[in-house]
Amino acid sequence: GASMTATDKEGRSVILLAAARGAWKTVTTLLTLGADLTVKDNLRRNLLHHIVLSGGCLDDFYNEINERLQDFALLLNERDMQGCTAMHYASRNGQLKTIEGLLQFGAIVNLKNNENQSPLHFAARYGRYNTVRHLLESKKGHLIINEMDGEGKTPLHIASQNGHTRVVHLLLVKGALLHRDHRGRTPLHYAVTNGFTHTMEQLLAVHSHLLDQSDRDGNTALHLAAMHNKSNTASLLLNLNCKIAHNEQDFTPIDYALHYKHSEVAMAMVTHPSRSEEVMSCRTKRYTCLVEGLTAVMPEVMMAVLDRGITKSKYSHDSTSYYVKHSFQALQNTEGVGDIVPETDQPLPVMNIMVRYGREELLSHPLCVKYLETKWNSYGMYFHMLNLAVYTVFLAFLTTNAVQLMSDKSERGNASKVTSEQIVTAFVKPSNATIISLTSVIVLAFVGFNIVKEFYQMYQQKAKYFLDIMNLLEWTLYISSGLMAAGHLSTTVVDRSNQYIMAALAVFLAWFNYLLYLQRFNRIGLYVVMFLEILSTLLKVMFVFSVLIIAFGLSFHILLAKIDINVKTAVVDPYTGNVTMRSMNMSDKGFHNPVISLVRVGTMMLGELDFLGTYLRPMRVLDSSAWYQIVAATWFLVVFIVLMPILLMNLLIGLAVGDIETVRRNAQLKRLTMQVELHTDLERKLPRRILTIVDKTEVYVYPNQKGSSSYV
Repeated sequence: GASMTATDKEGRSVILLAAARGAWKTVTTLLTLGADLTVKDNLRRNLLHHIVLSGGCLDDFYNEINERLQDFALLLNERDMQGCTAMHYASRNGQLKTIEGLLQFGAIVNLKNNENQSPLHFAARYGRYNTVRHLLESKKGHLIINEMDGEGKTPLHIASQNGHTRVVHLLLVKGALLHRDHRGRTPLHYAVTNGFTHTMEQLLAVHSHLLDQSDRDGNTALHLAAMHNKSNTASLLLNLNCKIAHNEQDFTPIDYALHYKHSEVAMAMVTHPSRSEEVMSCRTKRYTCLVEGLTAVMPEVMMAVLDRGITKSKYSHDSTSYYVKHSFQALQNTEGVGDIVPETDQPLPVMNIMVRYGREELLSHPLCVKYLETKWNSYGMYFHMLNLAVYTVFLAFLTTNAVQLMSDKSERGNASKVTSEQIVTAFVKPSNATIISLTSVIVLAFVGFNIVKEFYQMYQQKAKYFLDIMNLLEWTLYISSGLMAAGHLSTTVVDRSNQYIMAALAVFLAWFNYLLYLQRFNRIGLYVVMFLEILSTLLKVMFVFSVLIIAFGLSFHILLAKIDINVKTAVVDPYTGNVTMRSMNMSDKGFHNPVISLVRVGTMMLGELDFLGTYLRPMRVLDSSAWYQIVAATWFLVVFIVLMPILLMNLLIGLAVGDIETVRRNAQLKRLTMQVELHTDLERKLPRRILTIVDKTEVYVYPNQKGSSSYV
């Protein structure tokens, strides 16, 4: 007949294959026929391994086993390639009857596999409660309850690591000890790592001293919760009043949340009902200040911190007693913040951090907006109004000085010749010369003062000063104003022609700068910033499409600059009324010079094409060679009309007004940034005593009352 010892490619004999397939009747028959029990497959698994792995029960083969008990006893404690006995697999699968049978036939319960794990470790890992109980109640149960595997973990470690709370409770009741593994971690550490809060509660209910114990790296349970982003375990630990400690690397739990960008556990920690202030005051290793870290890598968590600063009353929203409380504690908490910046005691440190990292969504938070509004109403508005008033006086004198320059009766004087009698007379019956001299002296004084101020800002801001284009604008304003005013007082400073240029430049920049002063005001400032935003967009687009302006400008210059038209045209002198006849030339059309040609193309974009005079009339009188040039220029004009006045101008209009809501939002955020810079600069200069008086910690807003805000 067929051989019962034949094997397949996996080294399984007939009886092993039958056991692996769960063919128990076949196994019984083969046992009766005397099949070899000692045979093993390529994984070194014997018949008993396959019976257990396939879910078989030893009771099914009780008679056959008894008949060959001596051979069967050899299989009980044999290990496969992984070092596991049949008891290991039975414990893993929770096969109680099989375990009872194995114990009855003499299986050893404390044999370990290649990873030094006993059957009890397997049962604890897979949460086999009854199996654990059965093993512990065996004769050697008291010997295996605290045995360690290759990593130094006891069954209590493994059960805690996998969140089997009932097994943990059973092990504790049976007297399991709180050993540490080779990494110095307790069972609580592993329960925290995987987020098993019920297991944590079970462990701490028996051994509360585990709460703040650390491993070999100095990591407490809270450190591990932060490392593995377990917000529920972090909340539980904080509720139990755990310590917020530093590990061997001087990292706090919140450091790990920031490092790994674990926003969930960070959210749980900074918004904890009772421990949030303690968490927010923690010094972090990388960012020095928690606020900076949250702003840099977790703005959504910082947003939640700000949300907690706004509290709504329990009254009905329609009630006059309804209020919204704004608490600025999160924005005024300066512990550790001053170390971030070179300056000591920098004002508005939290707001400046938001500006530095470009977190406009945080700046636009209602709490931040109300905070800036409170500071503006307390002192910012008054100082800015004073500054604006002084600048308005300067603007008035500068404008008067520039306008008087255009008077034919104006005379150049000398500052040293202005006597006290002339000054008194000037206010009673001022002459043009006296007005010019007085306004020039005042303008020069203002310019001198502001130049000193600019040098101070240059010293204070260093390289940052030269990156602000507004400083260039102010320097140009002061220099042009100074030259214009000095030209009135001394003929050697600047000649009359250049003085006109300086006056025009100074007046334009002065009034433009006045427009910038209005940015600070809530109602009109938004429109000023929107104007500047649209201007910025326009300049960027024009910079790109300036290539087309150059292309058309040079093309028109090449085609039209050298064409002479022998047509006499009557020219009337507007001053004398004399009529003269002169030849019409293309230089009159603005294409005789490459630079002028570019300017001419710019005016053509606005509609000044002059098609009849520049293209049609010359086409009728020119000879054939020049005629072809005019025709070519006309075709260029057609392309120009399509690309520039039609396409480009509509594009610019679309960019300007097409997404006006985005422009408005960006302008609002830019205004907030400017407000932060304004108050920072003011608070750096104001005495701390004044700031203590005007600064507010809380604001109550009553939206249903006219006087809606009160400060505490």
